[in-house]
Amino acid sequence: MVKNYFKAIRIKNLGLLSLLFWGLMLHNYSESFSIKTDQILLFLSIITTTAAGYLINNYFDLKSDVINNKNISGLSKKKYCLLYLAHVFLSFIFLFASDISPAWIQLVMVCHFIIYLYSLKLQHWPLIGNLVVSLLCSIVVFIPYWIFNDHWRFKSLDLLENINDVFVIFCFLFTLKREIIKDMEDLDGDLKTGSYTLPVLFGNKASKIILTIIITISLIFTGRCFYESTFKIINLVFFIPIISLILFSIFKIYQSSNKVDYKKLSSIIKIKFLVGGFWLYISL
Repeated sequence: MVKNYFKAIRIKNLGLLSLLFWGLMLHNYSESFSIKTDQILLFLSIITTTAAGYLINNYFDLKSDVINNKNISGLSKKKYCLLYLAHVFLSFIFLFASDISPAWIQLVMVCHFIIYLYSLKLQHWPLIGNLVVSLLCSIVVFIPYWIFNDHWRFKSLDLLENINDVFVIFCFLFTLKREIIKDMEDLDGDLKTGSYTLPVLFGNKASKIILTIIITISLIFTGRCFYESTFKIINLVFFIPIISLILFSIFKIYQSSNKVDYKKLSSIIKIKFLVGGFWLYISL
């Protein structure tokens, strides 16, 4: 049961999200590092909200996942529902137990609503669902900045000087690519369950073209960040593997033709997140 539960909430993805979150938290501390209880409670609320999103998505996608042989958790629809409600409840308990601004409670409420709407309807619309997930992931990555700053001020694309904005944009673009790849991987199930994703409407060939455009935008953005960043060894440690993985992604797209290939392509994007996550700690 415990193993099935961890699979259902995508424990590896939550671990990756935690890596990014606390890495950015460390970069935003203006004084010596000191973890506060309220920050831990907010983090736990974010994690349980994200886990709730995976659970409600599994609940609505159970039929499609069976067709795509992706129902790896082995949980029933009833258990998904009960676990989802428990995680929603916990996400608010953590916030109510803290002494943070009510604005955070409102943000979590809005996120829960959007996640539910996404799982019910938006994920079945071409590109809309992909953009929604990308936006939600970007919000989570930007929260460490909001904790320490009242106002948002965009300065430049210098990696170290404006790390929050750079990582938010990276997160949005990388997540958008991964969501489109997942739709290509899940084409069979989406066809039989009435979804209208990009691959369903236009086919995987057209989806690859759109994906290539997004990856090219990522490459241009990364190049711009490199140009505006101070030339330091630590910056090269970030840019060299990221640019290499982006170029490799373009190469792999047109070699991919089945679920196994798309899964490998999706894993490449996870590696990008992992590189970014570890870099946050070694660059302190």
